[in-house]
Formats: sequence, C-alpha cells, structure tokens
Amino acid sequence: MKQLKLGLATVIVGLGFLSFIDINEEALVGLDAGNKAPAFETELIDGTAFNLRELEGKMVLLNFWASYDAQSRMNNYHFNQMLETYKNERFNNGQEMVIVSISLDRFKAPLNLAIEQDETMNFMHICDFMGTEGNISKLYKINNPINILIDGEGRIVKKDVKYSPIEKSLAFLSAI
Repeated sequence: MKQLKLGLATVIVGLGFLSFIDINEEALVGLDAGNKAPAFETELIDGTAFNLRELEGKMVLLNFWASYDAQSRMNNYHFNQMLETYKNERFNNGQEMVIVSISLDRFKAPLNLAIEQDETMNFMHICDFMGTEGNISKLYKINNPINILIDGEGRIVKKDVKYSPIEKSLAFLSAI
C-alpha cells in the first residue's frame, strides 16, 4: 500500500512537472521551478570564459557547494556517477548533461584539494572566493550549498540540497 501511494505521488508530481514544461509562452526569469534560470557570465577557475546561456540545449546542474560542507562532498561522488550515466543522454528539452560547479569557498588550497580528492575535474569549476557574497551567489540568493537542475530551454527543473531528487528528475526526463 505504501509503494502504491509513493507511485501515485510520483505520477502526480511528474504530471505537474510536465504541465509547465510544455508551455509555449516565454518563462519568467526567476528562482522557482519552471522559471528561466538567471543568466550569468564569468570565468572558470582555469581562466576560460563562461556564459550560462551557451549551455542552452543541454541539461545543466548548477552545483553550489563548498569544500568544507560534508553533504556537498558526498554529493560530488554521486554527481560524478550521474555525469557518467547522463553525459550523452537525450532528455525532454535537452540532450547531454553538464555540471557547473560553483564553489562557495574563500580559499584556493581547500578548493583545489577537494576537486582533486572528489575527482571532479570533468565539472566546469567556478569560484570567485567570496563565498555567499559573490555575484552568482547573490544572483541566485544562495546562502548554503544547493543544487539546481536546468533543462535545455534554460528553465529550472529541480532544486535540492541532496543528489537523489536531482537524479530522479534526470531519470524521469531521460525516459520521456
């Protein structure tokens, strides 16, 4: 009975999700599911220019994290696995998956060590070393680590601190 309720809840949430995906109107820029994610331009930590809008057409995971945050570090392990699974996947409203890792760190040494230890070299890494006071953090109103999944049309699909709701959304969108 519990599994039936869970299955029914999943279907209802999925239908609710699909109800805003197929809207032909231009989405408003905002921070809620269904909104167009705010655009930004910056540099990756290796100096490469970065523009979020250039990733339209792909599923993008904005991974706001910190080297000192245990949940973030555990998520990195799972995000590595997700990237391997979904990097070439075709999704509803997008194909391929990329991870944009936006660090809330203030110091280079712990950040670089965490990238190496977590083996996240395949992510696009951004850090302005201003913590939650940085421009991107302020744009997205980030006070703590969180993950934001954006579809190929630039709309926010899911926001969560943990990896599993993000993974469920990816699995659902790749099955459509």
